Amino acid sequence: MIRFGGAGLLAIATAIALPAAAQAQTAPAEATADAPKGGDIIVTANKRAERIVDVASAVTAVSGEELLTRNLPQIEDFANQVPGLAVQQFGNRATRIVLRGLNSGGAGSTVATVLDEAPLSYSNATSNGAIDIANFDTYDLNRIEVLRGPQGTLYGATAEGGIIKYVTNAPDLNDYSAGAEGIAESTNEGGNGYTGRAVVNLPLVTDKLALRATGFYKEVQGYIDNTRLGVKDANKGRRYGGRAQLLFQPSDGFSIKLGALIQDQHFDDGGNLEVVGTPLTPYVGPTATRGGSRTPDSAFAIANNGRLQNDNYRLSPSDNRTYLFTSVINASLGFADLLSATSYGAVKSTFSNDTTSAVAAPGFTFGDFFAGFFGRRITIAGRQDNNLAKFNQELRLSSKPGFAIGGLKLDWQAGAFYTHEDIDFNQFYDFVETNGTVITQPLIPGGSILPANYSEFAAFGTVKLHLNDRFNVEVGGRYSWNWQDVTVTNFAGFLTGPTDTLNPTRRTKESKFIWSVAPQFRINDDTTLYARVATGFRPGGPTLAVPGVPAGVLPEKYLSDSTTNYEIGFKGSLFDKKLSIDLAAFYIDWKDIQIITLVSTPAGPYAITGNAGKARSKGIEWNVAFTPFRGFTISDVGAYTNARLTTDALALGARKDWRLTYVPNFTNTVNVDYKTSIGDRTSAFIGASWAYTGTRRTTYSAAATGYGYALLPSYDAISAQAGIEYHNLRTEIFVRNLTDERALTTYGSSGGADLTGQAQILQPRTIGVKFAIKY
Repeated sequence: MIRFGGAGLLAIATAIALPAAAQAQTAPAEATADAPKGGDIIVTANKRAERIVDVASAVTAVSGEELLTRNLPQIEDFANQVPGLAVQQFGNRATRIVLRGLNSGGAGSTVATVLDEAPLSYSNATSNGAIDIANFDTYDLNRIEVLRGPQGTLYGATAEGGIIKYVTNAPDLNDYSAGAEGIAESTNEGGNGYTGRAVVNLPLVTDKLALRATGFYKEVQGYIDNTRLGVKDANKGRRYGGRAQLLFQPSDGFSIKLGALIQDQHFDDGGNLEVVGTPLTPYVGPTATRGGSRTPDSAFAIANNGRLQNDNYRLSPSDNRTYLFTSVINASLGFADLLSATSYGAVKSTFSNDTTSAVAAPGFTFGDFFAGFFGRRITIAGRQDNNLAKFNQELRLSSKPGFAIGGLKLDWQAGAFYTHEDIDFNQFYDFVETNGTVITQPLIPGGSILPANYSEFAAFGTVKLHLNDRFNVEVGGRYSWNWQDVTVTNFAGFLTGPTDTLNPTRRTKESKFIWSVAPQFRINDDTTLYARVATGFRPGGPTLAVPGVPAGVLPEKYLSDSTTNYEIGFKGSLFDKKLSIDLAAFYIDWKDIQIITLVSTPAGPYAITGNAGKARSKGIEWNVAFTPFRGFTISDVGAYTNARLTTDALALGARKDWRLTYVPNFTNTVNVDYKTSIGDRTSAFIGASWAYTGTRRTTYSAAATGYGYALLPSYDAISAQAGIEYHNLRTEIFVRNLTDERALTTYGSSGGADLTGQAQILQPRTIGVKFAIKY
């Protein structure tokens, strides 16, 4: 639940991948003797290894080879290789994942994140789960699978929009291998960045025991200056972490895999720059009439004569940590396979932000207000901790290949799942002198702490009936129960009241049934047609106590929202697999949408989670790859998405038929790749991508000082790479944002110095070189 104290500061290659990439992942990470082989792309979207063409839903697989070749280390980097996937970034510290247009700015996530068998994303909207995500580094992955549309039958709560699943390379029990790479890059008008990555696979006991470990460190270059404080490249930072897996397989029918992952990142400042286009600093350009007022429609301008700067009075540093410990046991029981997946992980986010320049009233900032109170200029610093600790346990039985009853062939699985989440959401503000001294007299702003708990138990199952060699139907269902509690303690201060207040604990419980039906017709071995109807949901929960608002005035809980997805699709390979086609058309109904709503208090508006109306999202997604001759591939990945409210949402400041926020109406990426041999054990490669992102609407605003629903212009981004491979050595040069497009990716009307707005832009042109070795 995104909340801001009484001051009210509202302040995710391809489904049919490139053949070269597909060849790199012809077997799953946990391939078995019964897994399909022969050059097909294998996925585990339905929690069993199967060809992607046999999955009756929209799935994109981006191979580990493609992630490395295109230099796509995080979600925001590989998003344009996935149809219907968009991201909304919050500075450089947080990212919202949007699939098939499901975004209304709420605090709870609509897309779940999974590493192998371990989910690590918030199941509820108590904290900032929609944006505080586990954004894993992609080095040494087998692939990333993106499942588009509701996946709740197998993956549960918060998968109402889809799933991002990271599939790791399992330890090899027989062969020693290792690899490393170093990257140096430079950004236009910014600094230099450096990356080091390494992997090693160690068979400890041949055929029985092996260890695989990876590690990385990245110095992230900045490109936004703070001239007020004299800090250049203020948004620089660093990321580092590692992953290890130990696989013990004493027999063909039994294995234990233990895993550990840790990842940290720190940034010195938030990554926003100052722009005009606010109510008080309008950009002179095209306008549109909306709700009786005129707002900039398709143009904004970077403030300060186009210089990349953010001159707030303080820097806004952030720290994010993710860790995950896993245990996966596989055992053959003869008639079926048993899996036990246990995991414990955490997503921790700590950040501060300068709110001095936030608008308190038209033409008047909070800094102006408190300067009058203190008789001198001070700064207002917000600091926040969002912490998730999550335990998961799943038990799952899956049928053996060829299972039949009465001559009817079927694949089935049944399981039980339990999760428990401990959440801490702490928020405080400080008055700070210009020299950095915290002011404690005569007034302090106040703050609050919020411990919360979420527990869920679910039972689920799927059955895939093979009615004949060409036609099958898969049905699934999941019934879940969840229990939540939350306690808010407000500490005395200007924003929270004259005394400390321990509010009564609020509790909710809820049960939910979701289902899916997917008939599929196989035209031939490599081409299928399918249809799918599936439901998903995002849990409801207790409403927070609001300072200054008496008990009983606000509802004590918000409701779960839900989606129903109708989908038809075609997957196929033609002309001896030279042409690959993946098409999907979808229609989604979204009901009881969870939103951030503002509550008036004596100290200003306060944000809590509520519900508002309905929406629908419909569109077409495509993924086409053509290989006219060996070594050369051209592919096209894209989506048209029309996502709109179907009722008024006055609490959001939004109206019927308004577009959902930060959803591009059209995206399209064209990839061209060529690789050829130039000598004994030597090859050369070259590739380029042209990614187009259509217009997007920014966040709605119900606040009098807000300026929402602005139209961000479309933009293009071109990237390219070229290099030489000799035996086990690889040298590469790459460029991102070749044309140095200064595209706005997010926008807000407040928070910039001198009554400007704040925005993020596409990272300026970045050129890099990479050296890699493997053996």
